[in-house]
Amino acid sequence: FVISPEQILQTAKDIGEPSVLNRAGGAPTLAVGIAHVFHKIIPMADMGFWYHFGILFEALFILTALDAGTRAGRFMLQDLLGNFVPFLKKTDSLVAGIIGTAGCVGLWGYLLYQGVVDPLGGVKSLWPLFGISNQMLAAVALVLGTVVLVKMQRTKYIWVTVIPAAWLLLCTTWALGLKLFSSNPQMEGFFFMAQQYKEKIAAGGELTAQQIANMNHIVVNNYTNAGLSILFLVVVYSIIFYGIKTWLNVRNNKVRTDKETPYVPVPEGGVKTSSHH
Repeated sequence: FVISPEQILQTAKDIGEPSVLNRAGGAPTLAVGIAHVFHKIIPMADMGFWYHFGILFEALFILTALDAGTRAGRFMLQDLLGNFVPFLKKTDSLVAGIIGTAGCVGLWGYLLYQGVVDPLGGVKSLWPLFGISNQMLAAVALVLGTVVLVKMQRTKYIWVTVIPAAWLLLCTTWALGLKLFSSNPQMEGFFFMAQQYKEKIAAGGELTAQQIANMNHIVVNNYTNAGLSILFLVVVYSIIFYGIKTWLNVRNNKVRTDKETPYVPVPEGGVKTSSHH
């Protein structure tokens, strides 16, 4: 795309910012794109309004994603670490909860920190996977929703979850396949880019030691992304396999099978936990 200095200045003026250059991260770029699209659809509101709407939308999305991920992640981390330190499995314990939460925050915080101190590492190196993994997570949720409907004997409604799940899986699998194996330079496929940089390193030339180190870093990043991409595919399609297996096991049942344990009412005095002992 060819962008003139006049267009850059006009864009900054339209969104009410002194400049759109050297803005950290991709959030301002996405917000400008959102502003352009929404301004064409609803021209009554100026681009400055839609630009700040986009910034707010992104902030809310990121914060809620981190919040939900940390909440779910701390339970998984506690369950994992609880195999070695049984105390950490107590989800009703404040101390165990703080340790699990701090562990999750430390994990994603480390990626952010690395993205700041290392231009080629941390969250920046994993960014290409974010969109695909996010959509795959939505597909997994829809697959699990389908299993619940089947076990509830509500098979006539499964089209509500199956159709969007199939579409998401088709799009994300195709996109991930392109990102893995495409030799189109514009696609920047992981294996293709890794091979390109390996060839540049082998060719040598007038490369400095720092440039060679950076290229090796990029090669490792691309192989890491490729490995994680394959892992995502294996996990997602394993869940689909077990979802289909569950459906085959319960398809001939005439009663609901979505309850694995009998219902137990809560006592009038409430449930006693370890903190009450």
